[in-house]
Amino acid sequence: MKTLFKILFICTALMVLAAMFGGFALLQHHSPDMHIVVNDEEIFLGSSGFGDWLGASIGLFVGGAVCLVVLPLVLLLGVALPLLIVGGLLALVVFGLLGVGAVLGSPLILLALLLFVVLRNRRAALAPTPKTDPV
Repeated sequence: MKTLFKILFICTALMVLAAMFGGFALLQHHSPDMHIVVNDEEIFLGSSGFGDWLGASIGLFVGGAVCLVVLPLVLLLGVALPLLIVGGLLALVVFGLLGVGAVLGSPLILLALLLFVVLRNRRAALAPTPKTDPV
């Protein structure tokens, strides 16, 4: 199973590299007839100026910030924090019930301990255990 994941990771990395090189090649292609049509709007790749590069840089920065900062915080605060709060409240309830049970049952616990100490067989506890040879 480890080998499968390694192969999938390598294939994914190669596809990402191929997409990056393909995009770079499209951006560096300076032919005036090269264009992309998206929603009936033509984008000409031959005339990329400073504004295009600035817009692309800002878009990549915002996308990276969302992926690296916002998404982990949303997952942490939206999923993990409520689970921690519910778990903490359940732990408080359980500890409270155990505490009340210990307080209410303490006379019985002390009586059971006293009976154990008085009724246990001290000779059997102090007798040496017979040693057996390993086979």
